[in-house]
Amino acid sequence: MILLGLVTGCLNDDDAVKTSMNDVSSRITGFSSDITGAGASFSINGSHMDEVDRVFIGNAVIAKKSFTTVSESGITFNVPLTVPLGENEVIVVYPGSDRAFSSIEVVPLPAISSFTPYSAATGETITLYGTNFEIVEGVKLGAVDAAIVSQSASMLKFTVPAGIATGKITLTSDAGNANSAADLIACTANPTTSDCADGLNLNDGFELGATDNFDNWSKYNGGTYMVQTTTASEIFRGSRALKVVRDGSLGTGEWRIQLASDLITTEAAASYTVYIWAKASVAGGSLRVSTNPDAKYTANQNVTTQWQRLAFTFSTAGGNAIATTDTRVVLDFNGNNTAVTTFFIDDVKLVKN
Repeated sequence: MILLGLVTGCLNDDDAVKTSMNDVSSRITGFSSDITGAGASFSINGSHMDEVDRVFIGNAVIAKKSFTTVSESGITFNVPLTVPLGENEVIVVYPGSDRAFSSIEVVPLPAISSFTPYSAATGETITLYGTNFEIVEGVKLGAVDAAIVSQSASMLKFTVPAGIATGKITLTSDAGNANSAADLIACTANPTTSDCADGLNLNDGFELGATDNFDNWSKYNGGTYMVQTTTASEIFRGSRALKVVRDGSLGTGEWRIQLASDLITTEAAASYTVYIWAKASVAGGSLRVSTNPDAKYTANQNVTTQWQRLAFTFSTAGGNAIATTDTRVVLDFNGNNTAVTTFFIDDVKLVKN
């Protein structure tokens, strides 16, 4: 009697409400997965499936015109976004009074909120941040499987496999698949792009050094404000990054917190760009890049709370071309000096344009 009440409550005008129905649940032989999620691709397998008019999952209806594939032995469709979580009854509506009944558990799909780094070569580790990663069973880059290194509900790490092209990261699970919004740039296939090219400076990722010191870099001013971080969410690439803790107490002058690279061989009057991956705990602070010994400067750029690649260019056209053949890249961190925030800095590299 309960099932009959559900059926009569769900039928539309073009299916006259039946006072009796023919239970053909034996036609359903299985689903594509034991669980599913809103928005996931889902298949029902069985017999006479090409005759199905519509399917209900809970109170959500999937009309025949919304099926993505149809054959005698199966139909496929996307689970409606309105389907509630938990156990839901599945009703397969055939012509006339034939109905097949089953049930499916609807769970939250994995969702990728961000990942780092955005570019990587074969063998590097990618860290994903998001939700519901505990149900993830695999990672794909195109058609290539990637090996999962570790995973929790909110963080997943995998190793970049060989033979991939730039594209979305796909997480696979019994509930369905989830794709990253941004592409992962494949550096092995694109080694000369600005995201992948090696910098002219040494230790561009701050991986080398002991405690709060960084090999090939010198703290010129405000050294106590610059420390290392090994916290995964504060690192763009690798296992270590620079952390700049600003308390708003310093006076004006970007130079009051300043880190300088070792001397780099440069070509006078040539065009160069310094790329920096940065994010802040709180928006409001800014940074710039200058040079030593010729004291060329770029404009300040604001640092947001999401990882972003900042680009600072020195060129004749910009009026700040490097004038020396041995040059230090200097990072000036005290822009908007009263802003209380923390910068996370990684992958700083000087590239000739």
